[in-house]
Amino acid sequence: MLREWDRNGILEEKSNVERASRFIYLNKTCFNGLFRVNSQNQFNVPYGNYKNPNIVNKEVLIADSKFLNKSGIKIMNEDFEKAAKTARKGDFVYFDPPYASLDDTQNFVGYTLNGFDYKEQERLRDLFVTLDKKGCFVMLSNSSSKLIHDLYSDYKDTTIIIGATRNINSKASGRGKVDEVLIMNYNYKQS
Repeated sequence: MLREWDRNGILEEKSNVERASRFIYLNKTCFNGLFRVNSQNQFNVPYGNYKNPNIVNKEVLIADSKFLNKSGIKIMNEDFEKAAKTARKGDFVYFDPPYASLDDTQNFVGYTLNGFDYKEQERLRDLFVTLDKKGCFVMLSNSSSKLIHDLYSDYKDTTIIIGATRNINSKASGRGKVDEVLIMNYNYKQS
């Protein structure tokens, strides 16, 4: 089974194309397209309940491949500081980290093995500030939580709150409309 590849060592033997194919398949057949791993760094999202999932959209895959192969885009699976290391003045950098909890009762901090706790949120804020000083255009999305508003208080004039619909939550009461923030280091109203 494809789901077992990261448990039985088969994943390490697969090509990049086979790994990407597995990711697309799991994304299209697991619960709500969620990606998450357990403490052993193994994919652990439950199966979705789909009768005919659209696993392969040939036209979209071809268009995406053409775009990504000719646009000088580089996709990295690295720590965010390492990924942003080559950013230069005038570059646009967008961060979409695991969102901060909205209150103290929520303790889910990430979809990956190491999570994304307060120290990681601080480290990301520090990088945001560094890139701002470097002359990059920086945008970040996150929850509209007190923690995030406090961390990015220097950017309150270029922060906007947007409504988003959440379909994934362990409790049904946690699904529905929530506020998120877009934090920028530039004046979005001039565009």
